[in-house]
Amino acid sequence: MISKKKLIIYSGIPLVILLVSLFNKINFKLSNENSLPEYSSKSKKVVALTSLSADIISNISKESLVGIPGSSILKKNNEFENIPIVSSGRMPPNIEKIILLKPDFVVGAKGFHDKTLSKLSELGIDTVYTSISNFEDLEKLHKNLASKLNAKDIKPLEQILENCYSKIIDNSEDKKNIVALVSSKPILSPNQNSWAGNLISKFKLKNLAADITSKTEFRGYVNLSPEWLLKSQPENLLIIKTPGSDLSQYNSISIWNNLKAVNDNRIYTFDYYGLINPGGLKVIDRTCEKLSSI
Repeated sequence: MISKKKLIIYSGIPLVILLVSLFNKINFKLSNENSLPEYSSKSKKVVALTSLSADIISNISKESLVGIPGSSILKKNNEFENIPIVSSGRMPPNIEKIILLKPDFVVGAKGFHDKTLSKLSELGIDTVYTSISNFEDLEKLHKNLASKLNAKDIKPLEQILENCYSKIIDNSEDKKNIVALVSSKPILSPNQNSWAGNLISKFKLKNLAADITSKTEFRGYVNLSPEWLLKSQPENLLIIKTPGSDLSQYNSISIWNNLKAVNDNRIYTFDYYGLINPGGLKVIDRTCEKLSSI
């Protein structure tokens, strides 16, 4: 859980940096010690504390999902409109609301929902800590949740994320090079250790920042200098539209108009949900479709 001290620190930095930081604190991988016990088909009721886990559970067994987070991505989806909301914004989930829903288990994010999950565990409610950093983690999470819910005849992930499978991957050397930019101050870019970097690598694209490492608090992201961008001259630029941000921010980068991708109009705009934060299955699929079109 984020401490009061850290919240004060975060309040002084750009929203995009805060969003990246928060996502990096959120993990979606089922660990052995936090695996779900098996349940009979009569007793499966689940509260999800992240939009992605809520979406996955809904696709596996919609009737099992009894509580969701107050995420903007879920509020825009009519499929979730009648499901009780147990959290809002960056505030901690409401434990009392969760208890009243009588869930058999609660799925939350390691590093972000630790305090809530720990309290629920003390009260005798089974909890699952999750984490995700690549596409394979997503596949494993879907498979494990389906197994723990004893779901039968579920729609395979390959059919839900058609654009992420049918258009994957050409391992040839002839790849278009790209650089993805999450913010302009600092110039933040995903490397291969991030969800974004891993997803990009699944297509016929070469991320020029993939192997760069730098000492930042944002795991999977590196700070780029204007000089590096000018020297690297990426053929394509992926710029991220984050909540509360203005795409014109990138024009403020001193060497922006000296970049070949800018002059050749090879700039592609991506939403925050899907590429930086997986968020939900539909936004992931749309992101794959767009990546395949570059």
